[in-house]
Amino acid sequence: MISLKDIEEVDKSQMFQVLKDFPSQIRFVLEKESEIPFFLNRNTKFVILGIGGSAIAADLLQATLRNSELNFVEILVNRNYLPLYKIDKDTNVVVSSYSGNTEETLEAFKEAQKHTQNFIGITSGGILYEILKSMNYPIIQLPIGYQPRAALGFSFFSLLLLVGKTIYGKDQTTHLNEKLVSLEKILKAKSQIYSELRETNPALNLAYKILNKIPIIYACEETMYPVAFRFKAQIQENAKNLAFASAIPEMNHNEINSFAYPKDILERVKIILIKDANDHPKNIKRIEAMHSILSNNIDIEILESKETDFLFRMFDLIYFLDWVSYYLAIMNRIDPTPIPVISKLKSLLQR
Repeated sequence: MISLKDIEEVDKSQMFQVLKDFPSQIRFVLEKESEIPFFLNRNTKFVILGIGGSAIAADLLQATLRNSELNFVEILVNRNYLPLYKIDKDTNVVVSSYSGNTEETLEAFKEAQKHTQNFIGITSGGILYEILKSMNYPIIQLPIGYQPRAALGFSFFSLLLLVGKTIYGKDQTTHLNEKLVSLEKILKAKSQIYSELRETNPALNLAYKILNKIPIIYACEETMYPVAFRFKAQIQENAKNLAFASAIPEMNHNEINSFAYPKDILERVKIILIKDANDHPKNIKRIEAMHSILSNNIDIEILESKETDFLFRMFDLIYFLDWVSYYLAIMNRIDPTPIPVISKLKSLLQR
């Protein structure tokens, strides 16, 4: 069992406290709700320019709206130097970069300006903030001092309210605010459980099961795949541990056939299946069949949140799995906050 001493020795940047305080990010957004801008044209198409930790909020928003009464809203997530989706003068474009200096996002923003002037920025500062300010575009300014992946609450819930205001009108989002208050309470209770170094802590227990393994995470594309993708990225960035994720049903047509070789690697694979009540009935059958086929020679874990609302279930799992990736980092004896290889890559690209 890891101890407080292990955390003090390894977690030099104190991500433990950032994780423990994550529910307060919802409170921060709610208190700033009146300041969150929105698009006046009420268009239901949103293109969100972003990458990495600044783009995952958009993926999660896409899943949230798909599984709600707002399933008619189109959320397109653009991770590249150029806008990969059609942008016209009426398209609502959100430019999202926590640092404000993300190369790909700045380039895509520059290109998008040739097609529309409907922009809202989400950033903590940097070049993006200065450009947005100089051109009088609305800005959602995020608190500084976080890793982008650790600021998910600030970015996601701001984005959710931005879209809600655009679609419903600025005075018709009371129900959204009430949901966020309820979610904050749920996550506060979970924060107490996940931050205790006890044998009853489920996040700690799953981290032990993943230790010295290569986790491969699967979820259904229509529901929890963004959660699987987020978990993969958190393991990679926090624990500096190999991890992979794929979507169901696509992986049933190719990847499922690969669990035969190399045998020595398969011994160290840990499959995590994420289920949800909103999964398509045929995909539920696929998950059951996958478990039956693969559990004979691969270690498999099935996760499912029992919360009543899709948004609650999604963040119930995100928060739990963020803690799992954190504890895995401590077990790997690696500080979860710094990302030296990514920093080195950016340095080489800037030369």
